[in-house]
Amino acid sequence: MGVQALLSNRNRTAPGTRKHRGQALVLGMVFLLVLAVGTVLLFNTGQVVHRKVQLTNAADAAAYSVAVQNARAWNLAAYMNRGRVANEVAVAQFVSLYSWLNHLNTASFILKTFFETLGSIPFPPVAIPARILATAFKIADQTLKSIRGPARQAIQAAITVLDEFNRLWAYVAITAITAVSKADAIFTANEIIKANVDQARLTALGATVLGSQLVASQSNFIDFHRLPRFGQSEPFNRYRNVVMQSRDRFSWNRGQSTPGPVKFATYGGTDMVNYDRWVAMDTMQIKIDLPRWLGGDIELPVGWGGAQAVDRYQNQRFLPGFNNNRGWRSPFDNRRYGIYGGMNPRSYITELAAGDPNVSLHGGKAKDAYFTGYRGLRDYHDLKPGQKGTPGSGPVFTVEATLDMREARTSSTVGLSSGRMELREQTRQLSTLASAEVYFERPPTLNLFRRDDGMREWGSLFSPYWQARLIETPAAVRNSLGLAGGVL
Repeated sequence: MGVQALLSNRNRTAPGTRKHRGQALVLGMVFLLVLAVGTVLLFNTGQVVHRKVQLTNAADAAAYSVAVQNARAWNLAAYMNRGRVANEVAVAQFVSLYSWLNHLNTASFILKTFFETLGSIPFPPVAIPARILATAFKIADQTLKSIRGPARQAIQAAITVLDEFNRLWAYVAITAITAVSKADAIFTANEIIKANVDQARLTALGATVLGSQLVASQSNFIDFHRLPRFGQSEPFNRYRNVVMQSRDRFSWNRGQSTPGPVKFATYGGTDMVNYDRWVAMDTMQIKIDLPRWLGGDIELPVGWGGAQAVDRYQNQRFLPGFNNNRGWRSPFDNRRYGIYGGMNPRSYITELAAGDPNVSLHGGKAKDAYFTGYRGLRDYHDLKPGQKGTPGSGPVFTVEATLDMREARTSSTVGLSSGRMELREQTRQLSTLASAEVYFERPPTLNLFRRDDGMREWGSLFSPYWQARLIETPAAVRNSLGLAGGVL
């Protein structure tokens, strides 16, 4: 009896216990449901973030590529412009060489004649050395005479080739600036986006904005300068200044002088008198320094010559020289240089060289001192005044890449959820922006690239140091694209 009572008491339940049975299962089901939804949400978020990172990288690559393409085009134009300057200097060198040969040939003929006259004097101490010198100058005279003809033909051919190279390089430089990045850049940006993310693309509005930026990179930053048919042009004065400053020492000033009151002096130089004409003159003289009350210095002409590179022969004058004989003022050195290496334009021997540039003593015709077919400076592009190309002030290129949300492979697109478990995306598109800037920076620390004077160089289309970098998209561009409804 006692045992049965004990067993019956053990099987009894506390009051109210039966009504709470099974609620733990409900809580477990709710927990599993929340866990499932969280897992799906986490999966969706991960897929969207993964695709967004891919799309951002693709947009960065596209924007950077457009900027690099533009920088390379500007660098190509700079290389072509530098090549044109080098060709101009080469033309000056050839003209200088022929003028120099002419004045040496005239001098050797005059000195030969002079010493032949002295050699005829019946006084051996004078006659013997005079005859030796006469023989030496005769050899020099005949050698120079035989050289000048072939030299003229070779120089004429060289100037023609150099001018043709200038025409070609001017065309390449202009084409690089005007043809770069229009439809081709937009196509390139779209292809890079698709190559990085399948099914991604450049938006239509983004293509419009990028196209306007490409146009602005020229209209807001670059000027095109046409060679004036008549008169002066400040842009071409700057171009000519670059060419004049780039001359080698022989073309710039080849004058020399011995010391003392009686000097044996030579003067010579080559100037770009107009935008389409190189002019060289050389003289040799014996100069005797005398005080003004005795009439001033005495100059005895020994040799003279000249040469010009022109489009066609029109008997162009040698005088007046640069800037109506006032000479050239260098903006780089901030000083004025006399015409033809410091030659005196009022000197008698200077007028001799201007009137007889091609050794008339040997029957040379003045016309043969002119090399034709040279057309001079040509049209060119350069930065607008005030534009320096420093970081933060260069042209900006923005790319807007987009991808259909279905390509993000979220739960709804891969079939992981349906019905009440389906989490619908709040947007149909993934979109992202990327911007890149073109800027000028000449490496100041690398020995191969830094300037000799150590100064900072501003940007121009004559210096090939244009680069590209990614930057934050400007607020104005972001607002113009109106991406408030996209996933940024």
